[in-house]
Amino acid sequence: MRRIVLILFVFLFSVPSFAKDREERPPYDLKRHEFAVSGAVYPGRYAFGYDFDFIPGKMYSHYYSSVAARYRDAEIYNKERVTNTWTLSYTYNFTRVFSLAASVSYEGAWNEYYSRKDDSKVSMTECHYLTPMLTARFSWLNRKLVRLYSSVGAGLAVSLMDVSYREYPETYLSLQVTPVGISVGKKLFGFFELGVGTIYVGGCFGLGYRF
Repeated sequence: MRRIVLILFVFLFSVPSFAKDREERPPYDLKRHEFAVSGAVYPGRYAFGYDFDFIPGKMYSHYYSSVAARYRDAEIYNKERVTNTWTLSYTYNFTRVFSLAASVSYEGAWNEYYSRKDDSKVSMTECHYLTPMLTARFSWLNRKLVRLYSSVGAGLAVSLMDVSYREYPETYLSLQVTPVGISVGKKLFGFFELGVGTIYVGGCFGLGYRF
């Protein structure tokens, strides 16, 4: 009985101390604004291929004898150059959990076609993509230095192409889903995201600033 009374006595005097420590713990430092710049490891449009719909029409029909010949002994070959995808974004943190980000992404590519016979240039397709996007982000782990989050975004991609048969912009619906993202740092932070969509397929690295 004496032991039980002693345990209760120690517990009663410990509770105020625990409560005091909890009250003195500093609140979560929520920074409302974020600016960030990021680059994709493997851009989405290049992953799918700039010439994915390049099935020779009338202007290229003389280069192929059949569809099978396109894969066996095609008379032209191509070289592609890309800038990768670069994104500038601004994020407003409504709460610890929910944020909205406005961003604009750029990706450029040049696809040159050459004749296998004499390596002369046959044609060139030049593409420039500008994609404004609005993204909702949900943070599911918040610590002083580390945050884990997921996000989904939608926007409109503007395609500026310079080819022999078309010179005018086209627009496409653009979507990007990030199942997992991690940021490390307080005001100045770095981040890495794994995602899939039209901005990139794979991952991207970035640097940002909170205030």
